[in-house]
Order: sequence, then structure tokens, then C-alpha cells
Amino acid sequence: MTRPTVLILNGSEDLLSVLAELLQAEGMNAVCARTPDIERGREDFRKLVQEHDPAVIVFDVSVPFGRSWATCQELAEKPEVSGRPFVITTTNREGAEEYTGPDVIELLLKPYDIGRFLSAVKEALNRSAPHRRSRVLGTGDGSSSNLPS
Repeated sequence: MTRPTVLILNGSEDLLSVLAELLQAEGMNAVCARTPDIERGREDFRKLVQEHDPAVIVFDVSVPFGRSWATCQELAEKPEVSGRPFVITTTNREGAEEYTGPDVIELLLKPYDIGRFLSAVKEALNRSAPHRRSRVLGTGDGSSSNLPS
């Protein structure tokens, strides 16, 4: 069975490391990139998705919120992320509801509740497109019984 991969996009190196460790401890692979590096083109988002084939994308919407929300929406519209749910984290309570869409599994307001974060990622894995889920979990029926609990 292949461990599902989660792509984490966040501006904080420290937080990227902590979130990656949490997901790895739960039986998932974690691939991390700094959001500013994606925004400025230093990191190729398309290449990350193609190389690592994440089942879920965790995106942190940070200051400046307008640019960060725009980046999130731009990335979510790319064809290579079709069928990949997003878990959004932010401190922007006012803008949160306005900018979320149907592919957002959960909007987590910071500070993080670790249990809720892990639950949101697992729920996103459950909701990923059936063809992706069966490939990630190594089953032909799209069942999610092999997800880490």
C-alpha cells in the first residue's frame, strides 16, 4: 500500500517541519514548500504536483491576505490539481468564509488545533477523487478503509 502524500504550502519553515512530522507520524508522506517561493516562481508548483502526486493540499492563507487568497485560488484552478481537495488554514477570520469554495474540506483558523488539523487532512483524503483515492490506497474499489486512523 502506498502512503498518501499531502502537499503543505506555508510561509513558515518551522511550521512546515512540524506539520510534516505530524502527518508522517499518522502514516502519510508530506511534501513541503514555502508559499512565498511558489508566489515568486522560485518553486514550480506544477512540478511539485506532477512529481509527488499529492492527494491533498494544505494551504496557509497568510499576510498579505489579498495576495495569499489570490494565490490559493489561482493554484486551485490549475488543471493538475483537479480532484485534489484543499485544507485551508488562516488567521483571517473575516475573509475566510468569503474565499472558500467547494474543494475546501475544512477551513482551520489559527492557532492550530492539532487533532482538528489531522482530522481535516484525513477527511480530505476520504473525499479525494475516487480514481485518485484508489491509486493512493492501492485498492480498486475506491474504499477508504486503509486510511490511517
